[in-house]
Amino acid sequence: MSINKRVVELIDKTTDSKSGFSKTTGISNVILSHISSGRNKVSLTAVEQILLAYPNVNAEWLILGKGAAFKTGLEKFKELELLKIIEEMNRDFTDSKKSFERNIEILKSTIVE
Repeated sequence: MSINKRVVELIDKTTDSKSGFSKTTGISNVILSHISSGRNKVSLTAVEQILLAYPNVNAEWLILGKGAAFKTGLEKFKELELLKIIEEMNRDFTDSKKSFERNIEILKSTIVE
């Protein structure tokens, strides 16, 4: 199945109409009609707009046709776990930076004395 057909399928699965999908994604009705008819290929910008508007859409399915159309609970769980790890790393970095800055100030004051 082509990416154009997957977009049409996604429209059917997520909204009542192309205009609803257009409002949600910001992709014009004209472009959606051209995608539906096969006149236009789906642009990278359109893919980005779709994935931002529908974060539960599986990007690999949309782009390559692999896997399920929507992310599973496991994929969402992995994303949440990764976000937690990133937050922990950010906290560790901030703490290390503060410690480093304190040590620099101590060294500077030692030099001045």
